[in-house]
This record gives sequence, structure tokens and C-alpha cells, in this order.
Amino acid sequence: MLDKYTTLIKIVSGYIMNQNNFESRVTIDHVASLCGFSKATVSRVINREGSVKPATEAKVWEAIKKLGYMPNNAASALSGGKTRTVAVYLPDVKTEYYAALLTGLEDVAEKKFFNIIIKTKNNKKALYDLAINNKVDAFVLRNNGLQPFDHDVLVAIKRQGIPVVFIGKPPTESDSHAILIDNVGGARLMAHHYVQHGFKNILFIAGPKDNIDSNDRLYGFKMGLNEMSADIQTLDIAHGDFQRESGYQAAQETFENHKYDAIFAASDHMALGAMLYCRSKGIRVPEDVAITGFDDTFFSEFLDPPLTTVRQPMQDIGSIAMETVLNILEHNSSRFQKMILPTQLQIRKSCGCTHT
Repeated sequence: MLDKYTTLIKIVSGYIMNQNNFESRVTIDHVASLCGFSKATVSRVINREGSVKPATEAKVWEAIKKLGYMPNNAASALSGGKTRTVAVYLPDVKTEYYAALLTGLEDVAEKKFFNIIIKTKNNKKALYDLAINNKVDAFVLRNNGLQPFDHDVLVAIKRQGIPVVFIGKPPTESDSHAILIDNVGGARLMAHHYVQHGFKNILFIAGPKDNIDSNDRLYGFKMGLNEMSADIQTLDIAHGDFQRESGYQAAQETFENHKYDAIFAASDHMALGAMLYCRSKGIRVPEDVAITGFDDTFFSEFLDPPLTTVRQPMQDIGSIAMETVLNILEHNSSRFQKMILPTQLQIRKSCGCTHT
């Protein structure tokens, strides 16, 4: 009798365990059966190989989601298939800009069942290892000009035939996919707005001297002033590091010897720093000096006064970069793509405008 109960307990326990582990037992055969296509078709969709009709692809992914099927990336890599993994290099993930970029990247990757490996330091050994050992299908690399990528790493990636999409200007323009922001155009719009206000004594708080984005914004601002034949008496340039403290310091150092009627900072954080300095000295914004920024970070509209700034679509940058990567993998495209995303002027009260 005891043996019968023992056997029954084992059977029931085994049934419960199997039910609890159902998701881990789901195979590509189950997916193929549910969506009504062959295993080969399902495999092509998962590995983004060959041409599959959009309607077919949608049905396969619907079946995958319904069953909770998780492709075995490691096994796929060992058999010469795809790892369904993209390596992402970002200089930082703590700022709003990089956090938004990462959100955009992750949202698209998750929808397509891709994994992301995030590297926040330009670590030659780590990036080189990912490339030469085929641990990833593609790279997304943020280039800000301050931390140039090691030439050996880029050569290794290229030799392995691994696609690379740069966020920002690539080291070599001719052989890289790139997602860019129209920094020049956004700063031109701000310059035109300054001329309309009649500002003549201007302080431009730039980022680090070698920063690509900052240099483009300064170039675009000067271009916009020239286009409007502006009667500018003073255009001084100070440098910060895009953070609030450096904006405060730049304003402090320059206001001691000059009087400005407008400050254009190359980031909202530096604009905030300049506003805080002015407040500490009893300088009114915008009555005594107008202050504007660049980025349109989340806090900009909640400042007192709300900050006029140039909006760049930070999360969209990440989304489009990942979509570009997946499109390259799906179609085996060798044609290099360059996309420039538009910027917009967000007019609020810090520039002196009363109607926003």
C-alpha cells in the first residue's frame, strides 16, 4: 500500500512540475504548429534570415508571444546562426539623454526578442572580445568625439562582417551607418529667434572643445546669425561639460567683466546652471538676461521661468538606431545609411516671449 501511495505522489508531483515548467518545454515545433507554418519558416523569422512576408512574420511572432517561446541564443550561435544580441556602447547611462536613448533601444529590441549587452566604457578588450568571438550580431556605438574608438576594435568588427550603427558622426564617413541629430539646424533656429528679439550681446556656453555635438551647435548658431545679417556687438564663447555646475561657473566667470542680454547654452543643464547663478546675483530672467538651452530635457518646462530650448528626439534616436540594426540584419544590407533627425525650437518664457 505504501508503495502505491509513493508512486502516486511521484506521478502527481511530476505532473505539477511539468505544468510549472511548461514554458521551458515550448519548442520551435509548437510555434510552427500554432502559426501554421513550417519549422524552416519559423527559424527564418527568428534568425531574420531570408525574405519572409510581413504578414507571415507577424503571425510567427504572435505565436511566439502566445506560447512564451524563448529562442536559445547560445545554441543558435554555436550552430553558426544568430545570437539575437546587439552590443551597445554608451559613454554614460546616468543622464536623461543616455537614459532616453537606452529606453528607445530596449523597446525595439524587446519587441523583436533581441538581447542587449551594454558597455559604458570604451573598453578595448571587452569590445574586441565581442567582435572576434561572434558573441553579438551587431554593434550600436555612440560617438561624441571625446572618447574616440580604438582603431583595432573597429577593424576587428569590420573584418568579422558585423554591422555597426553609430549614434553621432562615425569616425569615417564613407563606411558606416549613422543616426544623427540636426544640431546645426536647431542652433540656426535659435539664432534666428535671437535676432528677432534684437539681442546684441550674447554669451554662448559650449560643451568641451572637442565635442562634436557642441561644435555643430556653435557652428549652426554662428551660421544663423550671419544669415540674418545680425548686428551683434558681442559673441563670447565659454566652455563647460554639459552639466549644471559648469553652466553656473561659466556664467560666474564671464558676468564679472561683461554684461549680456542673452545666454545660449549647448545643454539644458548648463542653461539651468546659468539661471541659478543669475538668481544668486539678483539678475532677472528674462527681464535682465534671456537664457536658452538645447535638448528639451524633462525639467525644462517646469523651471521658473520655463526654459526656451531646442528639442532633440532623444528616445527616437535609440529606437531608430535599433530599427536600423535589425533592418540591416534582416536584409543583409551593405548599403550604408545616414539619417539626420530634425530638431525643433520649443519657445517658452525664459527668452522673453510672453506667448508660448
